[in-house]
Amino acid sequence: MRRNALLSVCVAALLVTAGCTGLSDGENAADAAQLQSDVVDAMADVDTYRMEMRMNVSASGQSLSMTQRGVFDHEAERARVNATVLGQETTTYIDGTTAYVNVGGIWQTRDLSDREPWNESTGIDQQRALLESGNVTVAGAATVDGVATTVLRVDPDPSDVKSVVAQQQGQALDGVGVESATYRMYVANDTHRLRQVEMNLTMSISGQTADANATITFSEYGEPVNISVPDAATDQAARGRAVA
Repeated sequence: MRRNALLSVCVAALLVTAGCTGLSDGENAADAAQLQSDVVDAMADVDTYRMEMRMNVSASGQSLSMTQRGVFDHEAERARVNATVLGQETTTYIDGTTAYVNVGGIWQTRDLSDREPWNESTGIDQQRALLESGNVTVAGAATVDGVATTVLRVDPDPSDVKSVVAQQQGQALDGVGVESATYRMYVANDTHRLRQVEMNLTMSISGQTADANATITFSEYGEPVNISVPDAATDQAARGRAVA
């Protein structure tokens, strides 16, 4: 199995939180519906935040891990994400619909206009939008980094997960199937904002099974951020356009 292809699919999938297929009856259902509405409202006005992610993927006796640290400013439409995978570090800046990616000291420029990165395409926006249209169940309570939270269990339809992954990747993902996906969302009791998301995903790729699990934490909502695209990135992009 091509490990890079597997990683690409799973990285996209971990950012997806779709609506689950059923809702419990009784008081728990009422609590879930109210909390769902509260979370959607609270996340609608988020401008700045930080995100950290840890992910492990295993398939055919092989495994790999990936970490990400990102800071996002939705009002300015800017983001910075540092990632490490297979021992290689990358830094990505997003400015509007342009991404500047540094790999091994070399800057590359990518046009993201077809993906509309600031229109429900970031992890937090997708989770909010899909939560708004889906159903949830309350799965208990927990503390995340000292913050009291309510845990929501989300069991999305596998076909919905694949559709969103395909949209993110800009391809049909032929030969890829989502066998099962489960998410647990930890929502702060005081602000109703996401503090943590845990994902467990089983996929089939070209007939082989791959398992992925990830933990994503969100913090520092509303705190000032300073995201400036390095001159080296924009200078290299300008030189590339001049050559073209």
